[in-house]
Amino acid sequence: EAVVSTQSTGHYFKQINLSRFSEIRMADLNDLIEDLDTPCDDKDIAEHETRYNEELSSKPVVSTQTQFGYAYVLVKSRYDNDIRKGIRLLEELCQSGVDQRDFVYFLAVGYYRLGDSRVAIKYCERILEMEPGNTQARQLIEVIKKKRKKDAMIGAAVLGGGAVAVTGGLLVAGAVIGAGIAALRRR
Repeated sequence: EAVVSTQSTGHYFKQINLSRFSEIRMADLNDLIEDLDTPCDDKDIAEHETRYNEELSSKPVVSTQTQFGYAYVLVKSRYDNDIRKGIRLLEELCQSGVDQRDFVYFLAVGYYRLGDSRVAIKYCERILEMEPGNTQARQLIEVIKKKRKKDAMIGAAVLGGGAVAVTGGLLVAGAVIGAGIAALRRR
């Protein structure tokens, strides 16, 4: 794995080795999941917000680099409202048509972090239309599918546990009622 700096933000993140287009390894997916689920530091968000607001007040238009940097840290925030704001900024950038693949990828990340896997996959598919061999989009789709499967298994376990609890409760109630009836008969 190589550690690279995004030109737009100056932040460092792990980039999955892109030479393995055909094979998505579980270790790579686990690294990606960890990166996706690790929020940006609030201090980083504040720094980018300051830079963004300074440009907004001093220039007619915020630079693509500054807007993308701010959007990037927002979609990596621990707060849903920040993630939504980052998505809005990325959607604005997509309308400009500049460097669209990165913007679309982080839109997918934002929707993934909000738990909207359907929209996240839609954006990944859009990337794959532009670049059929894009490993990041393929890996994000695999991560989303893995998360869906895990959530489904947890949901089934909760439902199963609830059914056992209800059934167990009914059995206990039945036993108590049966014991009460038996006691009354003995009198």
